[in-house]
Amino acid sequence: MNKIFAVVKTLFSTAAKKYPLFFVLEFLKMVLQVVIPFVGIILTPMIVDEICGDKDVQRLITLAAILIGTECLLNIMLEAMNSQLRKYQERLDNYFSMQIGMHSMKLDFELTEDKKALDQLDRAKTGMTWYSGGVYGVAEQVFMFFGNVFKIAGFVAIIVANAPWMLLFIALFVIANSFVTAKCNKVDIEAFNKLSKVNRLFGYFGWTIVDFRYGKDVRLYEAKDMLLNRWEKNTEASNNAWKWQGDSGFKHRKYAVLARTLMNIALYLYTGMLVVAEKITIGIFTQVIQASGALDATLNGLIWNIQELLKKCNYAYEYVVFMEYPEAIEKNHASVKPGLHTIEFKHVSFAYPNTDRLILNDVSITINPGEKLSIVGLNGAGKTTFIKLLCRLYDPTDGQILLDGKDIKEYDYEEYMKQFAPVFQDFRLFGFTIGENILQKDSGQRTEDETKTLNELMKLVELEGLIQKNKNGVDTTIFTVFDEEGIEPSGGEQQKLAIARALYKDAPVIILDEPTAALDPVAEYEIYRQFHTLVGNKTAFYISHRLSSCRFCDRIAVFAGGKLAEYGNHDTLIEIPNGIYAKMFEAQAQYYR
Repeated sequence: MNKIFAVVKTLFSTAAKKYPLFFVLEFLKMVLQVVIPFVGIILTPMIVDEICGDKDVQRLITLAAILIGTECLLNIMLEAMNSQLRKYQERLDNYFSMQIGMHSMKLDFELTEDKKALDQLDRAKTGMTWYSGGVYGVAEQVFMFFGNVFKIAGFVAIIVANAPWMLLFIALFVIANSFVTAKCNKVDIEAFNKLSKVNRLFGYFGWTIVDFRYGKDVRLYEAKDMLLNRWEKNTEASNNAWKWQGDSGFKHRKYAVLARTLMNIALYLYTGMLVVAEKITIGIFTQVIQASGALDATLNGLIWNIQELLKKCNYAYEYVVFMEYPEAIEKNHASVKPGLHTIEFKHVSFAYPNTDRLILNDVSITINPGEKLSIVGLNGAGKTTFIKLLCRLYDPTDGQILLDGKDIKEYDYEEYMKQFAPVFQDFRLFGFTIGENILQKDSGQRTEDETKTLNELMKLVELEGLIQKNKNGVDTTIFTVFDEEGIEPSGGEQQKLAIARALYKDAPVIILDEPTAALDPVAEYEIYRQFHTLVGNKTAFYISHRLSSCRFCDRIAVFAGGKLAEYGNHDTLIEIPNGIYAKMFEAQAQYYR
């Protein structure tokens, strides 16, 4: 019950703020669904008794016209309600998908790499769509529940007044059927838990196979058979899970059919005897049979309704859990002073969550305001992890990171993040315009000064030619996802756009993680040549495997095995006998001699 209340409270309060009319329509629909069956139950016995009694044609025509006309009018109104509600169904699904997306973007970065969080996100998305039907599916069950309660009260009143023993037969059937329904729903919920992982894998392999971005690798490395085999295995696993659900449910549902047959036999025998004994008329007989059938259907509908509500709320509850996912990073409210900063790592160690292996081990280093630090080391040495900790995408396992002498955990999280403008090795551009990617602002909101700055940045990162050869200039769409006239920039052009985005942010700390990896030697040389122009007097962190880039940095930090193995400038490190940096530099330099 707690899950039902939590789901109804969260989903309904969120939906009501956006679409309050949806709940008004659901209420009116419930009223119509309650009224419609009683029109026939009340008028049909009057028609039957008239046929068996006085046979007044005028009265018969009048009663039939009232019956048909009223039911026709009410059903037209009901269909109109359903038509409007179906429109809201799509709107609500999209709205809550947007809520999940917005919350995903606000999650602490640590959670985006956490398997449990990713599984919870997947359960939230599937639980709010075709498993529960989202707000629409839950609301339908809630209003149906109250409608069924009102109908049951009316049907019981009619039966008690004319054939009270019928309630016993119906009650016995309902008890048996509720037991069967509970068993079936238990199977469905168990199947949902089994299918959560299967669906994620099923979707991954399915979409990977048809994603053109993988086309070159699939063809050149002959990965087709592997992907198809994995697709078939996961399809088989999915089919087996659905088969298990169907077979397990059928074992229980066949008993419900038998129980219903026995109940119908008892009902007709009992009411038939009442007619023969002249305790009720034939018209009342039809009314009682109608009411008992409707009561049976409504009671079973109520049991199914309750079980379905429980099931849908169990599914939708995954959304509630995800939206309340706890923060992984402590957040405080101290302000960051403007200007450049002194950054200090004090005995920092770090292991990724749920692992014991230290990626960084007792690292201590101080970076002064405006200093340019080159970070080098072999793959897996901890370079990118060092940057993730600096940007507070993760918190250290041990030790402290200080900004101007204060632990970064004490600062306002959003304000602290504004101090950094990174270009990560695995950066991403969006399928929007060049200007929108750099400004992170809709093109229609851009000012003339911002347009001027954009063009200056394009020139600075040597992408002036890219915008000149496209008629829309900085409003040219990147990729063809949303625009057939969009461009497909090369890897190097994308990297330059990412650099331009970082420069536009104008943060006091610039972070360049392998910024020239996709650039040709000439373009790389131009980036090096303009490094101080690009970075200015800001503090800069520069990660690169190309050690020629170290020459224009003030200090070089050499990481090895998670430790700060060497630290100094190029001239100092190159002279260390058997030094890590000296060996790396020599290994690269020999190819240029």
